[in-house]
Amino acid sequence: MQFKVLTAAEYEAFALTHPGRYYINSSKMLELKRNNGWDVYYTGVTDDDGNILAAAGFSKVPAARFFHYAYAQRGILCDFRNHELTAFFTAELKKFLKANGMAYLRMDPYIEYQELNTDGSLTENGFCNQDIIDYLGSLGYQHLGFTKNYTADSQVRYMVVLDLIGKTEKDIEAGYEPNTRRTIVRAKKFGVEIEECGPDHLQDFMKLMEFTSEKRHFTDLGEDSYKAQMEAFGPDCAKVWLAVLDTQKLIQINENDLQNVLKESEKTAAALEKTPNNGKMLRRKKEEEERIQQIRKMIHETEELQKERGERIILSGAYFVIYDDEMYYISSGSYDDLRRYCGPYLIQDTAIRLAMERGCRRYNFTGTSGIFTPEGDDFGVFEFKRKLGGRPIELLGEFILTADPSMMKKIEGINKLKHIIHR
Repeated sequence: MQFKVLTAAEYEAFALTHPGRYYINSSKMLELKRNNGWDVYYTGVTDDDGNILAAAGFSKVPAARFFHYAYAQRGILCDFRNHELTAFFTAELKKFLKANGMAYLRMDPYIEYQELNTDGSLTENGFCNQDIIDYLGSLGYQHLGFTKNYTADSQVRYMVVLDLIGKTEKDIEAGYEPNTRRTIVRAKKFGVEIEECGPDHLQDFMKLMEFTSEKRHFTDLGEDSYKAQMEAFGPDCAKVWLAVLDTQKLIQINENDLQNVLKESEKTAAALEKTPNNGKMLRRKKEEEERIQQIRKMIHETEELQKERGERIILSGAYFVIYDDEMYYISSGSYDDLRRYCGPYLIQDTAIRLAMERGCRRYNFTGTSGIFTPEGDDFGVFEFKRKLGGRPIELLGEFILTADPSMMKKIEGINKLKHIIHR
């Protein structure tokens, strides 16, 4: 085996064959970091014929003062059960990092830790990859624990995913919770449509994300990042979609419904003239009267909404990336007062169908806190994803591999001093 520096193209070609691939450990995302002024490296291990056996793509990140560390987001790409390969790669990586002024390697592999049920509980007799953690520990990787919740500087350890292999659209629909199916149908009855935004037309989406991030207290990617990622992955693989309500169209839909119900009510009235005590017709009359009131109320409300916000109203939006055979739901926003029109559900259904059409093995709803009870701050979001057929997964977590002990001690000393000063 030989350790070597790889080109971005060599790294990417290998990444696309590796089960640990993830859109943020692709060369596309790493090259965006390079474009933003970061130092980016690609290294790997080859056999005697030059075939790549393992690879790592990482950026050089400031740690303290003039010190740095290497960050391999979503992990180095290596078969950790191949102990000979992992040990060799680890030893060579440490040498490379030290020689290039990086104190340690930080990574969080895209590998499941243990099998979970759909409610987040542990699956009885399910798999557990504790042996990977133990082996990496024997090589000097420090495991940072089985964390939950979100932190500002770490990738999430829990996700929600929907497996697509071997499933038809009917299977997917059957996997939706019944009320979710009805909600998607309702959105279509409202005439809600999905619009795609190109990287140069993100104004509506950014207004939506600004509103949502302020309301829910998170930091959004920002327009420059969305645009850069969309251009890096291309229009076929990076999508910003908006769920849009056309109020004039909805008024017309309801006017048509009203005319149909009025015609039926005329037939019911004629039948009751002949048989005034017909119980079935009396019940139908009552139902039709209620339906007429509902439709007229909807028309009035839509007319008022149109006066306030216009004919074209943004309900919600979301950003997606397709990388190889996985589609990722990365960020989204919605206007809470327009929730009744069910925009987020229609966007998700549209995305899942696109993932199936593109032959993806998995639709990834991405992060969740790992707290699968109502006490969790994001429990409602978890339920939203689960009711669309998603299941939670738990990843191994984060590791640190020290490459330069002397530099590491200096970094720890500086951080300790900062903590004392800011107490």
